[in-house]
Amino acid sequence: MCEIKCMWFVGGRWSVFAVVLALVLTACLSLAAGDGLGASLRLEGRMALRRGLQALLAGQGEDGSWEGDAAATGQAVMAIMMSGLAFEWPELQTARQRGKTWLETWLRAGQQQPSGGWATGALVAVRPLLRQSDPDSQDWSGLVDTALRQIFPGHVAESDLPWILEAAALTGQPLPEADSRQRSGEASNRQGSGSPACRLAAALLAGRPESEQAPLRAVAWESDWGRERPVGWYWLARVGRVRGHSAPVGQGTWRERLMAIVLSRQRGDGGWGEAEDSPGRRILSSALAVQTMILCLA
Repeated sequence: MCEIKCMWFVGGRWSVFAVVLALVLTACLSLAAGDGLGASLRLEGRMALRRGLQALLAGQGEDGSWEGDAAATGQAVMAIMMSGLAFEWPELQTARQRGKTWLETWLRAGQQQPSGGWATGALVAVRPLLRQSDPDSQDWSGLVDTALRQIFPGHVAESDLPWILEAAALTGQPLPEADSRQRSGEASNRQGSGSPACRLAAALLAGRPESEQAPLRAVAWESDWGRERPVGWYWLARVGRVRGHSAPVGQGTWRERLMAIVLSRQRGDGGWGEAEDSPGRRILSSALAVQTMILCLA
């Protein structure tokens, strides 16, 4: 399933390097014994995955973007890359290339004239370009550095911080320490507050001490995953791949618990997202739900 190979490095801190490297490599490893999906969920998940990819194909615009939204386009391209199905599904290959071309143009234009709100969107949008394996790929570390310089400590949304940390890790860029400390440890012991999954992912990616990670992990794993948005599902899957935690008693493995929720939220058109969401937000939700299913099925 995984066609992306990359190396992670964070400021020479080997404990952080080990965690983020594991977060990447586990997406390419086989399932551990007793940690898989039942046959029925696996079959249903594979069918839903193809429906989700078809919905993404249907949502791509003539210019190659998804709703002209950089973050949504970046995550849609990432979902197609992670699926590993482009070699047998020509429309996916074409959509990926068109989306990648639009992203590169948008990022170059924004880097030359950065504006308010550009930085976070750029750090989400650049993700598939940082994770591609093409040896002739452009070096995007300069753009990541420019975007990170516009991120103000203490003013990063909880759901955005893991993406920022990931981009910094992939390019070896430092993140403002005050921000990573504040956000990764914020509300560590409050059930139902914000996104426990995003807080836990941020703590892992920031290399926070185990004393800070443990309460975050407990809250995230015991929380109501149905209340998470797709971004939370995605990070639960990433953390689950690394930590391999069991779901609460009676809820099956973490893959079963998460897959059941994702499947239950898929719309009739194959996508995800709430009716009141903007079209770009629904594309973003769909792309992240697809990525979540890929991690559960891998």
